Amino acid sequence: MAEIKTTRVWNGLPLEETTDTDTGVIEIRSGSFLGIQGDLLATGDAKGKWSYNDQAGFLRRYNNKQRTQGKPALTQENFNKKFFTEGTKLLNNDRAAVLNNDENYSGISGAIRNQVSFSENGIPGVKNPETGEKNNSQGSSVEDPDKNQGEDGGGSNSFELRPISERPIGSVAGQNLRYPLGQIPNLGYDFVTFTAHEYKAAGNIDQLTTSSGLERVGGALETISLPMLPGREESNSVGFGADSMNAIQAAAGRIALDTLNTFGESGLGESLKQFGARSKEELDKLLAGGGENKSAIIAYFAGQAAQAPGLLTRATGSVLNPNMELLFKGPNLRTFNFAFKFRPRFEDESVAVREIIRIFKRNMAVQRSTSEMFLLTPNIFTIKYIHNSGEDHPFMNRMKPCMLSGFNVNYTPDNSYMTYQDGGMTGYDVTMTFQEIVPIYADEQQNEGGTGF
Repeated sequence: MAEIKTTRVWNGLPLEETTDTDTGVIEIRSGSFLGIQGDLLATGDAKGKWSYNDQAGFLRRYNNKQRTQGKPALTQENFNKKFFTEGTKLLNNDRAAVLNNDENYSGISGAIRNQVSFSENGIPGVKNPETGEKNNSQGSSVEDPDKNQGEDGGGSNSFELRPISERPIGSVAGQNLRYPLGQIPNLGYDFVTFTAHEYKAAGNIDQLTTSSGLERVGGALETISLPMLPGREESNSVGFGADSMNAIQAAAGRIALDTLNTFGESGLGESLKQFGARSKEELDKLLAGGGENKSAIIAYFAGQAAQAPGLLTRATGSVLNPNMELLFKGPNLRTFNFAFKFRPRFEDESVAVREIIRIFKRNMAVQRSTSEMFLLTPNIFTIKYIHNSGEDHPFMNRMKPCMLSGFNVNYTPDNSYMTYQDGGMTGYDVTMTFQEIVPIYADEQQNEGGTGF
């Protein structure tokens, strides 16, 4: 494998990327149409440097997309700033995802050889398989690619857990897609955002539990913005269950509590004396009240000894009062269902919908460790309802971090198979099921915005 083709939608502009795994060079073209390859717009060379191949054509296509979204066109100078900062960062991430994937090479030896060379040449984001270091956004090799000055020096915890390296899944940090496309200045309507995050395991034995769920939210990856549709609802529930305790169980409980309290205060000797005294006292209470009580209690114990629990009922026609009560069992985790209808109207929107579906499927999928000995937790999502003001919706609920547990796509939603000329489907119906990773607690509702969690 020498050339790997991927796609990217940058600020509404669809781009096709071709990464050469032999040289490390990436070429950016306009989207192909009807099988005709798009024009070459820009190139990232083997040293991580970028240059235009068609500067005017790139600017023209970008500004056309700006106008369809109701945004002002950029001058060449402003476009250069935007491309060589924001744009190349995303494209470098895409190239690194390809070059770091061992499956994109003919063999493991070739992968290691090329990846070492790419890392030494300074291609951003490439990981050196021999040292384990990964180039940062400037092409410098550091152990923490999010820092441009290498590692921090700080102490370590002797109980710190070593992370398992996973296979790359192709998520791209900072990518922001939405549907529908068109003139939406600040979108101009209410919408919901789904942001994928890396799942952040505890990593330390002192951090194995979480209350807010934010402790498990790692770095943000792609964000999907979709319009608010009918059917938005929430359901809160708490676990309760019936519990029973008859007179004999209550007596045994009192004996156990008194004995343990005595042990804690006076030691083993006194607790044994207390056990004997309390057992006799409770037995006397059970047998008090006449021959009827005594016969029933004897029948109960006889049934337990003979492993015949029904002996009491057979002998006396009665059962011990269970003193049933509904007791709290624990919190429940909430589930949220979403359903969206995608009806792409033009090519760019069709490409965006395809990428949106891929992003959801990719981030919910189970990941593999590099050795394939372990399976790793899928990425998680943060979900927000956004008002047309751009702020969190003031009259809707909040959600804690969620796992995407179910995802279904209907490619023929109108009961007929229909495509555009390039093969894009005329419609997709998508349903998703999310489940919060931690429960809701009462103290968290106090100061939370909207209607709370």
